[in-house]
Amino acid sequence: MRSTPRRVLALALAAALLTPGTAAAHTRPDLQRELDGMVAAGVPGVLLAVHNGDRVHRAQAGVADLDTGAPLPAQGRFRIASLTKTLVATVLLQLVDKGELALTDTLGQWLPGLVPGGDGIRIEQLLHNTSGLTDYLNAPEFADPADYVHRRFTPEQLVRTANALGHGQPGSWKYANTNYILLGLIIERTTRDSLANQLRHRVFRPAGMHASELPRLPLLWGPHASGHYRIDPGPRTELTHLDPSFAWAAYGAVSTVDDLRRFHTALADGRLLPARLAERMRGEVVDTGHPAWPRYGLGIEEMSTSCGVRLWGHTGAIPGYSTMAFATADAKRQVTISSSLFSPKDGKQVLHMVNVINLEFCGEPWRPPS
Repeated sequence: MRSTPRRVLALALAAALLTPGTAAAHTRPDLQRELDGMVAAGVPGVLLAVHNGDRVHRAQAGVADLDTGAPLPAQGRFRIASLTKTLVATVLLQLVDKGELALTDTLGQWLPGLVPGGDGIRIEQLLHNTSGLTDYLNAPEFADPADYVHRRFTPEQLVRTANALGHGQPGSWKYANTNYILLGLIIERTTRDSLANQLRHRVFRPAGMHASELPRLPLLWGPHASGHYRIDPGPRTELTHLDPSFAWAAYGAVSTVDDLRRFHTALADGRLLPARLAERMRGEVVDTGHPAWPRYGLGIEEMSTSCGVRLWGHTGAIPGYSTMAFATADAKRQVTISSSLFSPKDGKQVLHMVNVINLEFCGEPWRPPS
């Protein structure tokens, strides 16, 4: 069957019964029950970090390696998937702040001829996912990770794959990784530098994200849990090392739970963007129609909680790992949860993850807005 990282999340909020797990003795048994439920449902390992001011709560369930039973490293690195989009959007907005490009510039201005109709697509529409472009992951060659995770792609190849599927008209929201592949190319064209270097100099170093990178090579270095994927119906397959070129600017970065906290903190305190642009990321939103993530800003998702607390961050899924990281606008309170399983039809996994976040901010499991 065909699957995309976004579909992992779109299918996740089905009305599934939660599989009960054995709650470990813990200071937060409500959160631990959700983590244990994920493991009971087939997730090899899951890490959680909750930050509330100066207080930090960490929890985990499962193991880093199913063969050896090795424990999960608290500072383990993992592929953060579409959380990459917020990092890329931050670099793009820094260039806007410096006057090197404008959100009203068109795709055709910066990458002439690469996309049919590019003269009618603005950079802000790429950030918003309102460009009308089709996701290259909809192509048959991306139906099964086994067919593409060890292949080398150029960004231009990914864009041409999307072009061959045909595009719609700009306007309404439609999630497409193609948008961020193009934004990565625009950043490289503007700066005459690689996107990996721009992320390093403009985001990772200023924020103190020393374990983060946009990798080019397949190896996932440093402490980490083994990644896995499952295409239902089918067996769970280990997949830790892969060629990240198919994801690149859309969902290819690697980080840790603490580095993601540092990113949100640096975004809120002005180290990465002036306040007016950080507010613009969250303020210029479009409706998505999704019950849990109803609005999308400039590379950032708003999460809907059952008690009305507004959270900002992103969800992500890539063969090997699934991640959610959300924070209040001031970043004083944050939740990051990382799972070592990518499973497109696993509604239970993502519902447990959403429950963890909602429990922290609202004291109850997530429920759809009435």
